[in-house]
Amino acid sequence: MSKMTLRKRISLVAIAGLGAGLLSVVTAVPASANSTDVTNHVGAAGEFNVATKLSRTGAASAVAANLATANTSLSLGLVYKDYSSTTAQSATMLSNGALALYTVGTATTVSYVASGGKFSSAKYASTANASTDLTSTQGDVAGDQKSIYFSSAATAVAALWTPGAVGTYTLSYYTTADTNTAAITTTSRTTGTLSGRITVTVVAASVAGAYSSTYSACNLATSATTATGTDASGASARNNGQYGYINFDLRDAYNSALSSGYPLVASATNGAIVNIGSSIGSAAGSTSVSVAAPSSSIVVAQPTANAPVTTTVTLTYNGTVVCTKSLTIRGEISKMVLTPLMTQSTGAGARTVATALGYTGLSGGVFLLDTFDSAGNKVIPVGADGSTVVSAGGFTAVSGSTDTIVSAYSIGTVATGVAATDSTGLWPLSSSLGLATCAKAGSNSNVQITYQNPVSGNIVTSNKATIKCAGDPYSYTASWDKASYVQGEIATLTVQFKDVAGNNAASATTGSTAATISAPQMTITSTPGASKAADINGQVKHTFTVGTSSGVVEGSYNALVDYPTLTGAATATVQSVPYKVSTGTNAVSNADVLKSIVALIASINKQIQALQKLILKR
Repeated sequence: MSKMTLRKRISLVAIAGLGAGLLSVVTAVPASANSTDVTNHVGAAGEFNVATKLSRTGAASAVAANLATANTSLSLGLVYKDYSSTTAQSATMLSNGALALYTVGTATTVSYVASGGKFSSAKYASTANASTDLTSTQGDVAGDQKSIYFSSAATAVAALWTPGAVGTYTLSYYTTADTNTAAITTTSRTTGTLSGRITVTVVAASVAGAYSSTYSACNLATSATTATGTDASGASARNNGQYGYINFDLRDAYNSALSSGYPLVASATNGAIVNIGSSIGSAAGSTSVSVAAPSSSIVVAQPTANAPVTTTVTLTYNGTVVCTKSLTIRGEISKMVLTPLMTQSTGAGARTVATALGYTGLSGGVFLLDTFDSAGNKVIPVGADGSTVVSAGGFTAVSGSTDTIVSAYSIGTVATGVAATDSTGLWPLSSSLGLATCAKAGSNSNVQITYQNPVSGNIVTSNKATIKCAGDPYSYTASWDKASYVQGEIATLTVQFKDVAGNNAASATTGSTAATISAPQMTITSTPGASKAADINGQVKHTFTVGTSSGVVEGSYNALVDYPTLTGAATATVQSVPYKVSTGTNAVSNADVLKSIVALIASINKQIQALQKLILKR
């Protein structure tokens, strides 16, 4: 059995009074260690070891043995031991505990030296399985029990060490080839070679075995697995028929796993079914009770098949709340909303590009179909297992809803433009993409989709929507949203495209050559671009900020709008669109000042004439 397997982290489960001053310590090995290990690490010859096997009787014991046997020394109150075995070891223990130290396979004179505390129960063995108390001439060096030495006759040695108080201590192990026991004396405890050292942190009994949020982990997941502390993508919203999972790993302040034996209680709101374990099992209510090791999973299920539930799950350990997570399990489809996306083309470009409308990655879309459960959650159409996406064939056009204009329509498949499911488990844009075939220009206001849920058999029908059909862009006009603008305002220029019959054009490309727009005293913020698609109304909108880097010169101007693909084919002409711009200030010109002066003089003259007439009458 390897050293990494045998070096354990050990957590306190219960400490109870047992007689006069004795403690009973029950321990559990965390999942990261080998829980089947029931013996100490024997190690290589000459190693300085700590017994990681703990006493269950309230008393530690030190037993010396050789390499051929499993060492049976027992420590008391050990909380943590690292995996190293040389001069950089560390351990954490309780102040009322005792460490069992041992070394096997040594044939030299050795000593154990502590910076504090006391050694006791020293043992040595010179033959297989023999264990003898150390004689008074080979024990305590200085009479203060802080050091102990063993002669070269010992092939395996062991001793207990007790700290006596909270603090940090250093335990050192020295070896020497000198067979003279006087080589390690009261004045020279550290004679020889430093072959092992352990830094021991001694803590109060009350802080071990208590829940600590610092080292514990709890997270939403898509399966029962090891807790990471980070919610998994898509775990907070599950599909109809799927389970929710919460993985947890509870630890104390020393990063040691909490003990089994205390109640773990998982409860859920809104009637959701929960169970502690890797499956829902026989759970039949919203509360699950377990006394299993506190490193496991909580499984969450819908209380009613095919019905949505949003729930908050709370996990308590021995009455203390240690984890709270909220999640939603979507229900089956209860409502469908059909929304026209663009005007379909009757020309060669019958499957137009939707990128210009903000639907990046979707091509060939005429309408969007959003599906919702009874709680209003947007859902993906799935099979009975909650994970298999229902094919496009699961949706059908309502009988009699096609006509001589829209002769056919359907939900697209991956091959015709719908990408695979994204990280949320929904289709692109959380919607399904609809396709339509137009026989001629016009509109059909009766387009409607129906769907049958695979598990319940419930049938859902969408609203009626109007699908428009038109020819590709042939000509265009342009207009501003206002006749005049003030510096700093946002101006919108709308280009309206028409098909050859004069109808609003289809949402098809407006040309293979980039548009050119000239608008003095304005700065364009959109990109005219090539192959820009018109929207559902046959329009393309461009935005500008009023003004330039050098300011604004007030006056009247004309914007020139040129779509070369159409104007070059002589089906359209360059549009000139007038507008005015101003600084928006109230400044008065010299002409206005002069005009006001002239008017004032004229008014004064009239008043003088009136006064003269009044004087003459008298």
